Amino acid sequence: MSPFVKIMAKIEKVVLIKNAVETLGYFSEQIALELQEQGIEVYFVDYEDLYESIEGLKRFVTRGNTAIITFNFIGYSGEDVFLQESGDTIWEAYGMSAFNILVDHPIYYHSKLMQAPEEMTVFCLDREHVQYIKRFYPGIKVKFLPTAGNILLEQGWDYEEQLIPYGERKYDVVFTANYVSFQKLYRRFDEMDAEYAAFYREILDDLIAQPTQSVDVVMERHITAELGELADTDIRTVMSGMLLVDLCARTYYRGEIIRELAEQDIKVHVFGADWDQLSCKKPENIIQNGSQVSSGECVRAVRDAKIALNVMPWFKDGVHDRIFTAMLQKAVALTDDSKYLREQFTDGEDIVYFSLEEREHLPDIIRMLLRDEEKLMRIAEKGYRQACEKHTWRVRTQELLREFGG
Repeated sequence: MSPFVKIMAKIEKVVLIKNAVETLGYFSEQIALELQEQGIEVYFVDYEDLYESIEGLKRFVTRGNTAIITFNFIGYSGEDVFLQESGDTIWEAYGMSAFNILVDHPIYYHSKLMQAPEEMTVFCLDREHVQYIKRFYPGIKVKFLPTAGNILLEQGWDYEEQLIPYGERKYDVVFTANYVSFQKLYRRFDEMDAEYAAFYREILDDLIAQPTQSVDVVMERHITAELGELADTDIRTVMSGMLLVDLCARTYYRGEIIRELAEQDIKVHVFGADWDQLSCKKPENIIQNGSQVSSGECVRAVRDAKIALNVMPWFKDGVHDRIFTAMLQKAVALTDDSKYLREQFTDGEDIVYFSLEEREHLPDIIRMLLRDEEKLMRIAEKGYRQACEKHTWRVRTQELLREFGG
């Protein structure tokens, strides 16, 4: 019998993780703010001091009313420090319920999804990802939970009066993300068997040519065309080996958008690593502001921007936190769209959309926005109100609390 307590008492204590992945730790700290406001005790397992954290964890946990909230299977990825002599994880040994938020496509977590414990609920930030897990991993409890916007932790939830007035902001356009060289990624196909490489390149070409398509839909179409009808178990295994295709598609459009703007004389302040590796005829318009930029520094950059650019990491029915972070700083969120975003926001009222396929129009969209600062401010204000009401980690934590029972 599983050590998980079937008749679960109301959750009164929550374990979170920090310093494994900086961004995910930042999300967790915002979740902790709200949990503590709701009277729930919080304990952080610190990846920079794991063994001391484990000793403290043992003193913190109370069997039957403690949960762990983690991201991307951190703590459930076979880390030795969390394993008991029995082979169970420490979370299982202490009967903890698990809430695991995936911020990437499930194809990145095939082996972990195959071994997900029964006490785990998985949350996805794209509704297509939810359907993917329901189809290919039917035994897993999975739900939709959009990501949320970041705040400055030291200011807490009430910080509107500390936002920078629009007319005093330093940057017209900001983009907060790293660049990964498309050419370097693409050359990795040369290391594969020639037949496999040609197959993967064909899928990538299809995605790039029609970027409104979902990555797993395109993959499956090519797989069945090549191999015939397969069982779902076989399809999911084949797709889990195609991560390079997804990575290439994502980085291709990230680079193309920034290049298009720079070469059309739109100055973009980039906060992130390796933008000097992007080939561009007018690199002087890509203004680099440091490579190792923390989540807090990204928030500060966006609150000094009039427009915050986002390029979706191929989420077609979900959202990226850059959009909500922009809105919470009263910057105009400028992004390619998704089905979920279209349901939540209206183009030109509380958000501005552009098309990846028609990216040549993006410079003119930005110029028109910057010429009408009053309109920019109206869009930013409406976006801010929407994000404050519906899209903070405070709101998402309330949604998680409803899963706790009791």
